Amino acid sequence: MSDHLILQVKAQQTQEDAFFAQQEREQVKDLRAKLAHDSSHKYREEHQYHCFRCGTQSLVEVQKGKIAVDICINENCGAVHLDAGELDALLEDRDFIKKARKGIFDIFK
Repeated sequence: MSDHLILQVKAQQTQEDAFFAQQEREQVKDLRAKLAHDSSHKYREEHQYHCFRCGTQSLVEVQKGKIAVDICINENCGAVHLDAGELDALLEDRDFIKKARKGIFDIFK
């Protein structure tokens, strides 16, 4: 029977090693943040004025009172795109609600 001895040697991390390891972690974190920002910015630029429904670059901005509504002018689409908070702002406008109800119920006549 042979006896085996397993010896583990742990290298002690010096202050210099710890400093450079911290610097590398910060650089990686900064690079990841920059990449996320750049890719998000690039995506927004590439897809500006693209309709989410039909995918064509056919959105126009129409002013409805204080709200700017994006509408697809593609003949086969006509989707309406609202940014955050725009639906709430439109619903606060009583005249808009009356017109919308009339428009919706006119469809079913």
